[in-house]
Amino acid sequence: MPLKSFNSEEILYYSVSLLLIVVFGAGFTRFFALSFASTKPPGQEADLAFSPIGNLDIVGTIVFFLGGFGWGRQLDDQKIGFKKQKLGWLLVSLIAPFASLTLALSAAYIKHFFWTDRVIQVLINLGVAVTAYNILPIPPLTGSRLIYLVMPGQRAWRIYSRLGPYIILVLVLVERFLGIPLLKETVAPVLDLVMRFAEYH
Repeated sequence: MPLKSFNSEEILYYSVSLLLIVVFGAGFTRFFALSFASTKPPGQEADLAFSPIGNLDIVGTIVFFLGGFGWGRQLDDQKIGFKKQKLGWLLVSLIAPFASLTLALSAAYIKHFFWTDRVIQVLINLGVAVTAYNILPIPPLTGSRLIYLVMPGQRAWRIYSRLGPYIILVLVLVERFLGIPLLKETVAPVLDLVMRFAEYH
């Protein structure tokens, strides 16, 4: 659900929901990655760092507002290693969409039993969208780690992972301003399924 109404109230609700999703997703990803890594940068230890600003990614935030999904600050998979590197990063990449789904389920529960404010619905919509869009095989989304599993060598992956966020941004811009729903049509069945699951009572 991209931001469509640019009134101050809607922007506030959207920003609060975005920060919750990014902070929890990126914060827990960092914690688990550094907890189980066999190699990591000097001085970096596993901690629950839930800093709103520190966990934001510029391109990911732009995509949130224009496309209705996005991502937080990414870890450098060239500096953090696991005993089984590719499998380790695949598992780590699942943490952010799982955190988003957990937030969406929690918000749906609150909406059903306690509170039906607009910000709750925005959090549900964004949480569901982040979960669904992560099936796409474009970095830094989770689906790209399946390509990483079969991609030979590291150089091709490094190039692809650096270009990935900008590929997504271009596709989102095309969808938003030219009306060509390249990404939306791809994830629509998954989006619908996850939304039904989140709002099932």
